[in-house]
Amino acid sequence: MTRGTAVTRRTAVVTGAARGIGQAIAARLVAEGWNVLLTDVDPGVGAAARALDGTGERAAGLVADVSRPEDAAAMARTAVEAFGGVDALVANAAVGGPETPLLDTPDDEIRRVFDINFFGVLHGIRAVRPELERTAARGATGRIVVIGSLFAQQPTPGAGAYSASKAAVQSLMRTLTLELAPLCTINAVAPGYVMTEMHREELDARSRRSGRSFEQERDRVAAEVPLGRHGAGADVADAVHYLLSGAEYVTGQTINVNGGVLTS
Repeated sequence: MTRGTAVTRRTAVVTGAARGIGQAIAARLVAEGWNVLLTDVDPGVGAAARALDGTGERAAGLVADVSRPEDAAAMARTAVEAFGGVDALVANAAVGGPETPLLDTPDDEIRRVFDINFFGVLHGIRAVRPELERTAARGATGRIVVIGSLFAQQPTPGAGAYSASKAAVQSLMRTLTLELAPLCTINAVAPGYVMTEMHREELDARSRRSGRSFEQERDRVAAEVPLGRHGAGADVADAVHYLLSGAEYVTGQTINVNGGVLTS
């Protein structure tokens, strides 16, 4: 693929893309004709990229820790080297944090959650801003989507650090909507109970505390959802694709993808 062709095809950086929601988002974008740089602390991110495009022409992987500004800079640099620029960032990388009451959670554990979930988003946006400025100079509008959470709006006891970090991310999104307009649109997608590895770990913890089986906990959660099921990564990817590929007049908004658990 020539550099000219790569620039014609839009490029997105997706963080936390080795598995789960991030991987589903990357797969949807590649299928829709985007170039995608998948990043993750998991070394398996390279294999995830090759599974989407074995040629390396439309998907590439990079091991990166978003909590480190230098790794965020490397993400932007690698996307430019591989595909000629950056048109969009999907800030998905996150950790769940300890399953403890917030006041009993050590400060260093809370800081780790914020380093990844909040500062990781901030570092990523800072890193891609120069490329989004170049996108704007070509007459196009850059796109940023941050992945929030149902728990930012409906906190859960025992997940206080995670809930607070995701609430901070959504506040960051609203602030940058004003500060970076009209350079780019910035929106959030807030998943609910999506059956990812992180959610399975949460169900395992619930099971240990309650004495119920994993399957019983899974079914109890699904029963709380008006649509009667857990979400899938593809459900979140649908919303992200809409915000990246259309939605020209949508910015500063949160799209809830939670099956009706929380209505707006």
